[in-house]
Amino acid sequence: MDERRGGFLGWLPPALRRLERRLGADREGRTLWVWTVPAATVIITFVVLAFIGVQGQVDLALTIPMAVTLSLFLGSLSAFYLTAASSDERDQDDGPDDRGNPGTPPPGPPAPDTETTPVIVHIPSGPAREAEQPTPVGSGASSHR
Repeated sequence: MDERRGGFLGWLPPALRRLERRLGADREGRTLWVWTVPAATVIITFVVLAFIGVQGQVDLALTIPMAVTLSLFLGSLSAFYLTAASSDERDQDDGPDDRGNPGTPPPGPPAPDTETTPVIVHIPSGPAREAEQPTPVGSGASSHR
């Protein structure tokens, strides 16, 4: 797909470049052949689903809308992948990184301000109570009948 070539599909390269800019997938120097994957996804998905619907004797009024919807859905996922891939490449520049060093732990939460935040629960600090232990069976006073 050469942008300088005119003819029958001369409108296609500028349209794809505009679509790339709108999606945020514009990457200088990338060939327009990457758009064959989303286009092939749409076409192959439609053909496979239509074939399955015809072989399964499903009414065409149900098969065609299902095939169109699912093929457009999978094609759009493929096109959005181009957006994610181009943004990943833009993120790999050598500029300064505002993220923290992965070797250092994140800062802890600040200490609560007890003057403005009241203490809700107060635990008395007294001697610890011992827990009551159950009396084992068979010990203690035996009862006679």
